[in-house]
Amino acid sequence: MSAMLSRSAENIYWMGRYLERAANLCRSLFVAEQLTVEIRGLAPEQAVDFWSGFQHVFPDSTTTEAFTDVDEARMFGLHSYLLGTNNTLSVVSSIHNARENARVIREYLTREVFEQINECWLHLDAGLRGEERPDTLLGQVQEAVFGIGGATSRTLIRDEAWTFLDLGVMLERVYRVLLLLRHHIPLLIRTPSDVDIPVHHAVLRAVLRSAGSLENYRRVQGVELTPQSVAGFLMFNTQTPHSVAFGAAHMQTDLLEIERDGVLTESARLVGRMVSQIRYEEQELLGRHDFAAVCGGLATEVAHIHESLTRLYFTV
Repeated sequence: MSAMLSRSAENIYWMGRYLERAANLCRSLFVAEQLTVEIRGLAPEQAVDFWSGFQHVFPDSTTTEAFTDVDEARMFGLHSYLLGTNNTLSVVSSIHNARENARVIREYLTREVFEQINECWLHLDAGLRGEERPDTLLGQVQEAVFGIGGATSRTLIRDEAWTFLDLGVMLERVYRVLLLLRHHIPLLIRTPSDVDIPVHHAVLRAVLRSAGSLENYRRVQGVELTPQSVAGFLMFNTQTPHSVAFGAAHMQTDLLEIERDGVLTESARLVGRMVSQIRYEEQELLGRHDFAAVCGGLATEVAHIHESLTRLYFTV
């Protein structure tokens, strides 16, 4: 590692995590909104379950409400995960934290990135003041959050700061996709006689769209739509940007870039083990009866990677 300060590396790493978390949540909330419109007349309980699933994909949040009415679940989900100041994982909390980190490492950012983060915060601040309804605000915030991603990818120099930013983005992305799969896929693995096929397919599409991968999935898999094929794609496809395999490989590349002297650190070993497991044990992992345990185990490994990064690079 070069002379980059540990606190600067930590700030830009966490900025990446917060921005990815906000983008993930905006996309997932938008998907939940559309799924509610699509299936509320056919299976309102499935729509409620999808909104309730946010508590499992973001299990560290402070929201633990249970609902039976789809409109109550929807409005609570929008308020809590978009504008919930008491929810540490909400969009407003994530953008606030990303903005605070950006202020500390201002010299590593371009003007475009900093302005995009501020513009996103202004949208959210208007929502906090009650000037915009959460359902109408969501689209504006989602566009602003994705604008931040565009500014970072188009304007930031590819130096060590970029590498730590990308490491944070990819670790957050892998972690949330694993929790998404852990919660939804086991619930969807049922015999055809037990499910309403149109609703079943709608929820599977919603899972793919929550991971920004529906169109990519269709290009690779065609019309096939099963829980197993969705799980396999989001876990093992190396070309779709939101798969576990793609993110883990990028984390490995980032760590090799940081440690150019060739020293195999604890973090690099942990990531390398995950990459090898995903690359060489696809059939074994997919064939396990307890797929939730597979995803949970990998999510725990990601948490260990984060802890190792903190000890190695961020602890002063």
